[in-house]
Amino acid sequence: MIPEHTEPSPAGLLKLAGFAMGLFAVQTFWGFTWATLPLYLKELTGSNAGTGVILSTTGITGLFFPVLAGALSDRIRTPLGRRRPLIVAGWLLAWSMVLLLTQIHSLAAAIPVIFLAYAGFFFAIGPYFALLPDIIPAAQRSFASGVMFLIGGTGILSYLLFAARWWEISPTRPFVWVLIAVPAAVAVMCLSVKESVPPQGKTRLRLFRELSGRKNLLRFLSGMTLQWISLWMVSAFFVITCMALFSLSVEQAVKAFFVLNASFVGFALPGGLLGAKLGLKQTTIGGVAALIVCFCVIPFLQTYESLLFLVIIAGAAYGTVLAVSYPFFLSMIPKDQTAGFVGLYQACQNGTLLLGPAIAGGLIDSFGYTTLFFGAAAVMLAGMILYITVRRSEEQEP
Repeated sequence: MIPEHTEPSPAGLLKLAGFAMGLFAVQTFWGFTWATLPLYLKELTGSNAGTGVILSTTGITGLFFPVLAGALSDRIRTPLGRRRPLIVAGWLLAWSMVLLLTQIHSLAAAIPVIFLAYAGFFFAIGPYFALLPDIIPAAQRSFASGVMFLIGGTGILSYLLFAARWWEISPTRPFVWVLIAVPAAVAVMCLSVKESVPPQGKTRLRLFRELSGRKNLLRFLSGMTLQWISLWMVSAFFVITCMALFSLSVEQAVKAFFVLNASFVGFALPGGLLGAKLGLKQTTIGGVAALIVCFCVIPFLQTYESLLFLVIIAGAAYGTVLAVSYPFFLSMIPKDQTAGFVGLYQACQNGTLLLGPAIAGGLIDSFGYTTLFFGAAAVMLAGMILYITVRRSEEQEP
């Protein structure tokens, strides 16, 4: 018999801030992924397509490890809780592999190390995101998601503002930033969050059987999969493409990426509050539509200043989508298998790394840099159409 779900107590701002430090670690790692790792790999491969394919291999780990860790964390019982031991284990693996990369200058040696680094990373984030419904009541999740991305998003901002710019001075320094910032942030998160003692009894693993009977959830996940293919296409080659289209230096291109993410962080909390007012579905669709428009306009820009202005708008839309789409998803899943379904959510998001960078690299090498944004807009549009088909019958919005 499945134990009854107990609604958590409302969380204070200090607790939310401590929890968000886990996302600080995640966003720091993403900053490293999109600002530094492509440069590191391009030096080893000499090819955009080759860089995209290697980045895409990380999607294999993103496809399976969040589901595995999430399902496992639904079943284990330890003195430290269900989620935190797996979070720490995943980050330890990722940290040790990043440390090894600082000493590797061979493509053959780098590929398996990168693969293991992302295996640890994705193993950690499945249980981490499952902590939000564990510790936050449904009525507070849209606000909590906004706070999480507001505070956690400073991880990628600090990385882009400082660490990413050091690449031309010393390629090792961005790696060292990750090695210091990630364990510090994870430690703060683990000390700030107290997991409630779960009820006794085993949760039956019925993930795919449950999913097959939830058509709205399937539509949502399909739309989100297309959305993230588009976002990974742009993220993986944003710096390199902006350098080519606008004749920018690495520092200028990283600055544009920083402005994009600063806007995303700044609009995460307003986006979460907007979702609570206008509805999670409507706000998600609105943010996706704004991203499509921005992607279509960027190739026609003439100046660096106009690029910075447009990425502010794109960042606001991006932050709104991230802050609102997750509680939108949580409103449609069964409460007794939270981490398993959250792992599936992460798999649809991060498993698309298998496709996004590879598609983008192929488009760029075959048809030029401008096709990156047009291709991403087309894929995003298909995802938005699927979001529109999600009916409200399965939603349980707070």
